[in-house]
Amino acid sequence: MKAFWVLASALLVAGAVGAAPARSAAHCSAALPPAPAGLPASVVVTTNCGLFALQPGGNVAYEGAWTRPVPAVASSYSPEDLSWSGFLRGHILIGRGMKVLWRSHDRYRSTHPGSVGEVLLGRRKLAFTYYTSFRRPSRLYLAAYGRAEHAVARDETPLLFTRSGALIIQRNRGSALVVRRGDGRLERALAPHAPEAHPDRVAGKVVYLRDEKLVASDGVRVWELGSLRRLGVTGWPTIEPLGQLVSLHDRRRLVVLDFSGHVFATTVWPKPPKSADGISSSLELNAAGTAVAFTATSGNTAYGSHESETVYELAAGHTAADPLYKQELDFNVCERMAWLVWRGDRLLYADTEQHAAVVDAAGAAGAVDLTGVIAALPGFRPDGDGIFDVAWG
Repeated sequence: MKAFWVLASALLVAGAVGAAPARSAAHCSAALPPAPAGLPASVVVTTNCGLFALQPGGNVAYEGAWTRPVPAVASSYSPEDLSWSGFLRGHILIGRGMKVLWRSHDRYRSTHPGSVGEVLLGRRKLAFTYYTSFRRPSRLYLAAYGRAEHAVARDETPLLFTRSGALIIQRNRGSALVVRRGDGRLERALAPHAPEAHPDRVAGKVVYLRDEKLVASDGVRVWELGSLRRLGVTGWPTIEPLGQLVSLHDRRRLVVLDFSGHVFATTVWPKPPKSADGISSSLELNAAGTAVAFTATSGNTAYGSHESETVYELAAGHTAADPLYKQELDFNVCERMAWLVWRGDRLLYADTEQHAAVVDAAGAAGAVDLTGVIAALPGFRPDGDGIFDVAWG
């Protein structure tokens, strides 16, 4: 589950380089609209003013100015797990949330926010890539927490730490997958060419395509999950690890598998009517592990069009997805996405066109549209040039 998610590139930029524009508390808390009826739990909305809690009782409360979820020293961070990196007097600092987890022994000359690339936090060790210059390949470093770092390779990206503490990496030239021991020494090759390799850090496995087959590895074993032909997908499908499950889809079929290769659920839909139609969000597995949710568009040309986006639920063992909610919208031309987050049987939906709703997957209650109340909040920018973030409270 995602702790929070970004609904506009402006929020990510604000998180990387500074705080949201300052607004007075009096201005931001004045004349707040009522919250819509039917909310099962609090929903927190972030605008340029700050955070607002839409409460089940019908009230909207101003919760204060938006603050970065990482320290000021962090020059960049991941919105998904709040891992971050920064520099202090030439030393690299790496942490998660507000906590510093590691400080480099050496000093580094290039301290640009992009000088530290991928950061991977393990239970006992961490890995990161560092660029002395963006015209040169990066260097891969390993370090135990509380110990000095050491360079182990060039032009390699860390994907995940295995349960044994080994490191699966991808070579940037040729896209080979290899395993390095905990001390950084090369242990074995997994695949000579795997450009679409996706780590599942919850399951401790990496999945990738090999000879039109979906393959998984835990760093020791390599096994087939299924052939694309048998699974009914074609071309170069999208692969998405879900934590103990993995999905792949083309524009006609979605298949969800477990790591033994058994089909969890699958669905097909008619040929997309427009060139940019298809699944438009990440898949989200519910807490019970019994269903996934996703969104798909209809009528998106990628050149500006008006149609709709539908929230679907695909339950375990089912061969057809159930539509739960449809949102009419004018599609953004670029940076067009949607997001879903589960809470029990409810789904929080939002998109880059600044719509949001709470959807009941169990069907006991109707959807609660949040778009109108969000548009009435102080600091909201209808042109999309500002902060717009929605999360469960």
